[in-house]
Amino acid sequence: MNYFSFMRGIGEKRLLAAICLLIFCGMAVAAFWPFNLRPRNHVAWLGNENGLRFGGGGIILGSGKLEFPESEMSGGASLEIWLEPAQDTDSTSLLSFSPPANPQQLRLRQAQSYLLILEEPTTTIRHSAMTSLWVPRAFQAHKKKFITVSSGVTGTTVYLDGVPAEKAARFKITSKDISGLLIAGCSPDGDDTWRGKLFGLAIFDRKITPAQVSRHYQGWLAGRLAAVRDDHPIGLFTFEERAGKLVRNRISSGPDLIIPGIFTIPYKPFLKAFWKEFYPNRAYLNDVLINVAGFVPFGFFFCMYLSSRQASRTIVVATILLGAAFSVTIEVLQWFIPMRDSGTTDILTNSLGTALGAMLYRSGTLHALFDRLASRTTA
Repeated sequence: MNYFSFMRGIGEKRLLAAICLLIFCGMAVAAFWPFNLRPRNHVAWLGNENGLRFGGGGIILGSGKLEFPESEMSGGASLEIWLEPAQDTDSTSLLSFSPPANPQQLRLRQAQSYLLILEEPTTTIRHSAMTSLWVPRAFQAHKKKFITVSSGVTGTTVYLDGVPAEKAARFKITSKDISGLLIAGCSPDGDDTWRGKLFGLAIFDRKITPAQVSRHYQGWLAGRLAAVRDDHPIGLFTFEERAGKLVRNRISSGPDLIIPGIFTIPYKPFLKAFWKEFYPNRAYLNDVLINVAGFVPFGFFFCMYLSSRQASRTIVVATILLGAAFSVTIEVLQWFIPMRDSGTTDILTNSLGTALGAMLYRSGTLHALFDRLASRTTA
């Protein structure tokens, strides 16, 4: 008994149809889980103290954009952030300044215990063109930390609890870099959320001095913010409301912060280009390998189902096109699900996996294996 006779003997087409249906349903579940088009925004007031808790899947947004006259765009910039991370094992997005033309313009990320500051020029589409600054020992789980980033023409200094921790003469942040929409707790263009508590935030359109950093740190700790206000920040958020959906900017001329009821991603891309998704790290490589391997069974069994006996080139091409169409449908629909990404890398890798599966079936490599199994069964 050969392989094809063995398959026909147990109801070849029905069995293959059931296998293909299971593969299709399994992939659909994996692609769209948790099927929530309007997930709750996991941001809540602490209640017993000033501040917000970010529970993962949470975001707060500026009520308007930070804007500066063109003549002031080249000035320095400073940030003060008082927080307590919930963990120090993930790489997550903490704070972003994001204009529509360049959502990733300036980002502060927690990368395990490191603070990572990323700056992307408006004209670039390549991660290699980013400039970055790494600050070690900036985060420790369940421990409050006061982070100050002070930048000007002479470079950038990062302070931890009022003490200089890292200096970079070539890394510079200008007022232009802090223009745009202020986003806290999540990446501006992806489901990349931070966990922890946020107690205070101040923004300056110039570099502040070490003496000012020290005074501000002591003022935040003591709850006396006159020293911060006296140095004229453009944004000051003390999170003392403890209720409601609005975090007021204590500087009247600046935008407030809004706590949405529904978790949304402000600049989520639709079918993001694969060269923009590329990132030279192990996580990206793992995703690629998983997506390729995940569609190999799809290509193999759908090619088997469409073939009456030996798969022709036409059947192989049809199977690949079917896998590509299925992948495109997934990526288009994922744009409507906040917890999922919509990109072209998955389309390419899924199509490659489908092609490998279809060609594996056509090659007959596994036919001999099934024939041997059938022979042993009937021996």
